[in-house]
Amino acid sequence: MGFETDFEKWKAEYFGGYCMTKCDTTCCDMQNVSLYVNGNELAEIYGGKINPENFKETGIKSAKAMGMYSIESKCFCRKFDESTRKCLIYDRRPVSCREYPLLVEKDAVVIKSGCPLTKGDPAYKKLVEIASLYGKVIVKRA
Repeated sequence: MGFETDFEKWKAEYFGGYCMTKCDTTCCDMQNVSLYVNGNELAEIYGGKINPENFKETGIKSAKAMGMYSIESKCFCRKFDESTRKCLIYDRRPVSCREYPLLVEKDAVVIKSGCPLTKGDPAYKKLVEIASLYGKVIVKRA
């Protein structure tokens, strides 16, 4: 095994439902976030194919990578239910949503500031244990 395997196992076992069950922040408030998606994920969010002529009014831009798009909006994600504060497509959410708020770097696991995953939480303790095994530190940053 290696760090990547253990980290993915941790995400599935400890962090998989964290956003939907324990989190009360709103990462889906896209005022400060650009969401990068592929064509299929874009269709999932917008309920079908989007005409490129409508990209500007919907906050969609073609990204530098072929077949990728950036959604830049000043409101909640279209698939965020404000009344329940939950993602409506959580099990099918885009890869960038699945990875957020965690970023793995060479010597660290970065947790975006604002994420309520805290030192007292069993999921956080297990993440620290895994990171330590592989010489990584946990860092919170914007």
